[in-house]
Amino acid sequence: MEKSKSKEMVIRIITGLILLPLALLLIIKAHPHVFFLAIYIISLLATYEFINIAKNSPVKVNKFLVWASALIMPFTMYFFYDFTPFILACFILLFILFLLKMFSSNPTENVIEEVSYNFFISLYIPFLFTFLALIKNIGYEWVLFLCFVIWASDTFAYFTGVALGKHKLIPKVSPGKSVEGLIGGAVGALIVAYFFNKYLIGESITIVAIIAIDVIAAGVIGDLIESMMKRSAGVKDSGSIIPGHGGILDRFDSLIIAAPVLYFYLIYVAGK
Repeated sequence: MEKSKSKEMVIRIITGLILLPLALLLIIKAHPHVFFLAIYIISLLATYEFINIAKNSPVKVNKFLVWASALIMPFTMYFFYDFTPFILACFILLFILFLLKMFSSNPTENVIEEVSYNFFISLYIPFLFTFLALIKNIGYEWVLFLCFVIWASDTFAYFTGVALGKHKLIPKVSPGKSVEGLIGGAVGALIVAYFFNKYLIGESITIVAIIAIDVIAAGVIGDLIESMMKRSAGVKDSGSIIPGHGGILDRFDSLIIAAPVLYFYLIYVAGK
């Protein structure tokens, strides 16, 4: 068992060493449209994983609409200055779902369950992933800030939890997470945020601290959300596309919840 864990850790480290420079190059040097395309492709892979998780649900998934949404929705968000086209697309999606149910063989059974479930499945991935590309339009430094704060939070939380963890956070959702790990992760991420701000961003320390706390909290919640969905579906990992790391959603679960929080703060509070 120990040998297996050691091998998995080696694979995990090697994969990280290969992917990290590529990710940094993409974030820092790539044109925003190129970065959007990369995020778009990653979100399509995540959609495939999400459909596989959702298929274990008692509610039937409309794969055609899910894929149509995954292909179209990101463009309605990214290439327009407001969310009006996206809102229109959401209305059309909801309208189609109701029509399909209306003309199905059982139009009065489980209406709310089927429509709301498929609406959620169709939007969850393309909506949340696109915010990573929207943040890149504001500035690559904010994408780096988001990624490194989340990474620091996860890393410090893990090692603090292993060393000191005694009080479970939400054991029914994620048995491995502890209150001590949460505190350690937050402290470590705030330290990383401080140095990021000092050498790259240059904002008010108070503002950056508030942003970092919001991002950390959203990241933890994102991690717990995916844990809930995976446990509900009876799966350990969302996929196996990233050697040693599991699936796309396993790596992006915190980022895609924290990204909208950071984006809306930068737009509506900081006025970026």
